[in-house]
Amino acid sequence: MTKKAILFSMFFLLLFLTGCDLFSQTTTTNTLGTSTSTTTTTSEGSTDLTTQEVIDLSYVNLFDNQVYKKFVIHFSEANFLKLIDDMENYNDIYGSYRDNTIQEVDIEYTDSLGNIIVMNEVGFRTKGNIFSRRLPVVKDNQGNIVGYQQVSFQLEFNDTFDYLENSTQYKELKERRGFDLEQLNFKYVNSWDFGIVTESIAYDLYREAGVLTSATSYAIIYFDVDGTEVPYGLFLLQEPIDDVFVKRYFGRNQDGSVGDLYKCVWQTEPATLKPNYMEYSLGVSDYNDGYRKTYQLKTNKDTSNFSSFTTFVDRLNDTTVINYQNVLEQILDIDSLLRAYAIGFLIGSPDDYRSDANNYYLYFYEGQAIYIPFDMDQSMGYGWDPFGNHGLDLDVLSYAPAQGYIGDQSDLPMAYNILEIETYKDAYLNYVLEFTDPTNGIFDVQNYIDRHNLIKGLYESEMNSAMHLGVTYFSVADRTYSVDYYYTQKTTNSRVDAIYYLNH
Repeated sequence: MTKKAILFSMFFLLLFLTGCDLFSQTTTTNTLGTSTSTTTTTSEGSTDLTTQEVIDLSYVNLFDNQVYKKFVIHFSEANFLKLIDDMENYNDIYGSYRDNTIQEVDIEYTDSLGNIIVMNEVGFRTKGNIFSRRLPVVKDNQGNIVGYQQVSFQLEFNDTFDYLENSTQYKELKERRGFDLEQLNFKYVNSWDFGIVTESIAYDLYREAGVLTSATSYAIIYFDVDGTEVPYGLFLLQEPIDDVFVKRYFGRNQDGSVGDLYKCVWQTEPATLKPNYMEYSLGVSDYNDGYRKTYQLKTNKDTSNFSSFTTFVDRLNDTTVINYQNVLEQILDIDSLLRAYAIGFLIGSPDDYRSDANNYYLYFYEGQAIYIPFDMDQSMGYGWDPFGNHGLDLDVLSYAPAQGYIGDQSDLPMAYNILEIETYKDAYLNYVLEFTDPTNGIFDVQNYIDRHNLIKGLYESEMNSAMHLGVTYFSVADRTYSVDYYYTQKTTNSRVDAIYYLNH
């Protein structure tokens, strides 16, 4: 078992062991700085890695779906208006609202365990792609604010604003974490997905399958703009995939460093991993340029020469070498990738690497690239439907990319080259069968229904009584496909295909 797998397993063992006791405690924490309560530290005792990062109790509680959570984001009127002005100015220049200027807010967090966490001088910025990023307000034709609308956002707990680098305030803020995180992502729940928990279930399916990706949960959000309360709706809380994430799950080298982490998204071009990518598609993104890189380096920005990525792409695409399968096993965590492909196919995501050359990270750890998927809101019978019938009729092995101008399957070498090898193809098909096993498979509609009912019980009443923005209606049946229908049909069709291919 790899070090990564051991650390990942130990982390979830800790969550399991703490679940019965820690989640039943009622405590109150008032803090303006870093939360210091911790549970335990795990370690392999290896010679090339330090211990795994300490797991903080506030982090565990934050990602426990059974805990009700509320965030109040306090803006001064000046900062809220500046947020809007900066986004509008960016749109005037670049044609989108993807401005990442940080605004200062104060936050108050409360939960059903009795915890209260107050933090001042927290960074706030909106999130989203060129299509989903929008203003948090609605304006009339004269430019007057007449209402509010949801936008995804990020809180940055370690932002230093304009403090001088050698000042006490700078040093304190630079080292500060909230919930044992430097940042926390908030994504609004799609208004027409009345199943509500589609994306969190998708993340959980990956993690239960042994594929590393973000922890998630839910919270109800309120904005407060100089005393004006805005019930802002239900949001998915998502653990950012960043340097803190890779330290948590992989540890650090003896010198404190981590490997190169790349965010791979369709920006300047699709993130196919073909060797003929445009030169400016690889690097460190700067939003002031008006575009983001397709292959964005997120760690070691000042020191990396990008050779981890360029070497990987060259070797991935060189299928002429005699020992190509051995090369793949040297440069890529094949097993977790095959598990990820099985889950990606089952949830029907049309916007991942295999379908759309989009929405994944690559982390380079001990010479191997590890595939980390993210952004699964368009899945399980909801959202973008480029394949028709929300992918229920797709062949488990052979289907063209979601968009024709990507090319065909062979233009996605990290999928096509791997699944062309019989050993890997069979392993992938067996994972499809394992995950859909009618007795103990993790692709189980009851898990979705139970999560839906849990979140409904925690938040639906408040969302309606306080007239929150966004989705306020919960239903596993009233959607394009009922949840039960999607799971049943996808399971049946996938198993028929997988069994056929394994026997022919």
